[in-house]
Amino acid sequence: MKRLSVLLTVGVLATAIACNNNPKTNSSEAQTEPNTTDAPKEMVIHDYLKEGNKGVGPIASFTQLAFDQKVADEGNKLFIVKCTMCHEYAEDKLGPALKGVTKKRTPEWILNLMLNTDEMFEKDPDALALRDKYESMMVSVGLNEQEAKSILEYLRQEDAKAY
Repeated sequence: MKRLSVLLTVGVLATAIACNNNPKTNSSEAQTEPNTTDAPKEMVIHDYLKEGNKGVGPIASFTQLAFDQKVADEGNKLFIVKCTMCHEYAEDKLGPALKGVTKKRTPEWILNLMLNTDEMFEKDPDALALRDKYESMMVSVGLNEQEAKSILEYLRQEDAKAY
């Protein structure tokens, strides 16, 4: 008898856990009550770093637009094709990990490095420091300005997830 009581208790607990421990599961009240725990959380996309080295190249200033998922998705595709040979997001590879880059560098600097790679590694002190730290130097992968901005938006999105 004691064994049956224990089995029934375990069964009731398992059922309660399986039903999210919600006693209203079968009632009409449960159907009208919104379930806030399953709603997708809106990601807050941070502002780019505004102060700091702007780099050397065609991008003298950058205006941040509202976050655009389509642009970030295109940037993700470009990042995979053009950047992952040397970079990963979370770990160093041939080049540095890019996690947090949009919080450490201005968008102008990041864009100038992608668009004006050779001159950045000749004249920019921050790029020169990176060149000294990593065995291989970044090479131009032939991005146009819109493609570079798409990759930047993808990195911004990833940095918002990481922090």
